[in-house]
Amino acid sequence: TAGFVQGRGSSTEKNVYSFTDKNLKVGEYNYRLKQIDFDGTFEYSPVINVAIEAPKDYALYQNYPNPFNPATTIEFTLPEKSEVTLEVFNMLGEKVVELINGTMDAGYQKFNLNASGLTSGTYVYRLTAKGSGKTFMNVKKMLLIK
Repeated sequence: TAGFVQGRGSSTEKNVYSFTDKNLKVGEYNYRLKQIDFDGTFEYSPVINVAIEAPKDYALYQNYPNPFNPATTIEFTLPEKSEVTLEVFNMLGEKVVELINGTMDAGYQKFNLNASGLTSGTYVYRLTAKGSGKTFMNVKKMLLIK
């Protein structure tokens, strides 16, 4: 089961339901819906195939929420398997956190930073990714307010 969406009961109006399956790796996935009535009877929809393709480019996105206290999320994309470092620096240029240092597969990546051990202030996070003959580096600012 990927998720559950509560029904709205009997209705003469059209109801639209949605569910987002997050953090999927690159690959193919099969989905089907199971509609369960209040009396316990159910029906399955036809199976559909969804392909999650690798992103076309390297990218580093703005963290959210920003400003934050004490946790924030950092997302980035890798178009190919890469050697990756994701680091956080204070405004003096000192590294205060190393979130990632290793090999990662192509795809959409998401990491949570718990900054409860850091003081209030502006920080920068830097993504460095080395793929086949390419090096990507990008930096973004974030604000921790306690």
